Amino acid sequence: MRKIDLPERWNKKIKSFLMENGVTNRDYLLAPDFQSNTIKLDFEDGSFVQFNYAILIEDSENKELGVFTEHCGYHLFNMDGLTIHFPNSVKDI
Repeated sequence: MRKIDLPERWNKKIKSFLMENGVTNRDYLLAPDFQSNTIKLDFEDGSFVQFNYAILIEDSENKELGVFTEHCGYHLFNMDGLTIHFPNSVKDI
C-alpha cells in the first residue's frame, strides 16, 4: 500500500508518531525516520512476515497494526492473534 492509499486515521497516527519522536514540521515519513530494526509478525496459523527497516504503530482502538517500510510499502494488519517479534523481545497481542 502507498501513502495515498492509507485510511485517513492512519495519516493521523503517523503524524502523532512523528511528533512523539520530535518531528514537528511534517506529517509524512521520510528515509531518516525508518529504523534499522527488524519486525517479525507471527500469525495464528503458523505463517509469518518479516520486515527490515520498519516502523510499527499500534491502533488499539481499531485493533489494527501498521507496519511502515521505506521500500516495501505500508501494511495494515488485524491485531487479533498476532505475536510481534522485535530484535530482542516478543510481544503477544
